[in-house]
Amino acid sequence: MAIQTQLNYNASNVINQIVMDELYMNNNNQQHALFNQQSFLDALMEKQRQEIDQFIRTQSERLRYALREQRRQETETLLRQMEAKALVLMTRKEEEMSRALSKNMELEDLLRRMEAENQTWQRMARESEATVATLSSTLEQVKERAVTCCKDEGSCCGGGDDSVPGKRMSGSCLNCGSDGETRVLFLPCRHLCCCTECEAGLVVCPICSTPKKNRIEAITF
Repeated sequence: MAIQTQLNYNASNVINQIVMDELYMNNNNQQHALFNQQSFLDALMEKQRQEIDQFIRTQSERLRYALREQRRQETETLLRQMEAKALVLMTRKEEEMSRALSKNMELEDLLRRMEAENQTWQRMARESEATVATLSSTLEQVKERAVTCCKDEGSCCGGGDDSVPGKRMSGSCLNCGSDGETRVLFLPCRHLCCCTECEAGLVVCPICSTPKKNRIEAITF
């Protein structure tokens, strides 16, 4: 009986030991499975993290490229607009320069014409002054001759012009012979030779036969 009891006790210990070993092995297997599962999860998370990082890098590169392309297009558009505006401004400036050059040429031409006219007027003024001086001298001579003719009872010489013999300068018109009339001075010969009535029908000087270009009425006192 004691032996049976001892055997039962030993068998019970063996069974307990076997159960404990199995529990231990099961526990180890579970821990190992949990460890393997954790490692798998870690690896899976690491892979996902890498994939996310790669996706982020790819999207960042695409975004940077899109931004660079957008900036390039905006820059090209801005440059084209600036070139168009610059072309318009240059065209306007060229037109203004052309108008200014044309106006300058017109002003220079006007200045040349004015200078030519000024020279012409100066020449005419000098000629007029010379004519006035000559006429003043002739009128003085006529006055002196008139006084001399009055003193000599109407006889005086023909003004020093010996080219037309037989004609003499007196107080009467050399065309109609009227006396005491206003005398007319022919130009350019400056001969005082006829009355106002006859002057209209004369084309040459009665004294020297020079063609008449102008006439001046002279009143002698």
